[in-house]
Amino acid sequence: MGKENYRITGQVEKAQMVEEIRKAARQFGMLYFHFCKTLYELLGMEKTKELVRQTVFELAVDRSDQLRERAQSQGKGTDTVEEFMDVIDLPLCGWIPQWGADHCPYAETWRTYFEEYPWFRELAPYYCDVIDTTTIENFTHSLSHKITQNVILEGETCERVYFESEDVKKGKYTYGRKQ
Repeated sequence: MGKENYRITGQVEKAQMVEEIRKAARQFGMLYFHFCKTLYELLGMEKTKELVRQTVFELAVDRSDQLRERAQSQGKGTDTVEEFMDVIDLPLCGWIPQWGADHCPYAETWRTYFEEYPWFRELAPYYCDVIDTTTIENFTHSLSHKITQNVILEGETCERVYFESEDVKKGKYTYGRKQ
């Protein structure tokens, strides 16, 4: 059935919507863990980090290219964090600030692996570092980003800073270069 034939009828309760979004996010979190686990077991940490960085960087560029295009087609700018947030493609209603450290469904999932797979403590927040930094760099072509606290490892909130970057303005990104 094509999109044009699909009709949503009735209302979805917010609790059900949040639960369904978090189920999908859990599946993604599990996929990322198992992707990392396979690479780690075959290639070791150094090569795994290289391949994860490359993969997540490419994902971030693809994603933020689409977000830039969406913003521009809507007549919006692409220079600020606020403009990025206007077109963000995450289902943010699945991230519940009142849940503290568990507000992020990825963090909630990834922390469950730490005891049995302590090496994953390095790779779980690496995803956030690469994707969040690259998306803002590629979306704005002028800003960079650093996570200063990540609930995957500590605290009740993720904290971050954004800043202008001469490297980004020249097309040199923190985790790679857009080709």
